[in-house]
Amino acid sequence: MTQKFESHGYQLEFEKNKGKALIQLDFGDSPQDCYLIDIFSVDSDDYIALVPVDSEELYILRYDAIEDEEDSINLLAIEDEEELDLVYHLFFHYWDEESIDKVVEDYMDDLEALDMDEE
Repeated sequence: MTQKFESHGYQLEFEKNKGKALIQLDFGDSPQDCYLIDIFSVDSDDYIALVPVDSEELYILRYDAIEDEEDSINLLAIEDEEELDLVYHLFFHYWDEESIDKVVEDYMDDLEALDMDEE
């Protein structure tokens, strides 16, 4: 269920994603697998928060669902530094590091369980 509220004059909606997902980002050098933390909105703009499987960084990108046969998504870097700062600030009004760490731990537990099932 999504969580909607107002903060600093912005309409926010968190937990728009349905379940977990491992998303692969391609920055040119090599693909990077990331855990989906949240898909959320600030006013009418959608964003996605991801944590790479091999680091503790948090990526927030613009999110655009494309209604096609594959249900594709388009992820774009946020070029405007003011927008980026604002989105990170608003994101951390809902999420804290402990909550993000818990989601990452859940992903790792799920992956370990899958590995054990395959053995």
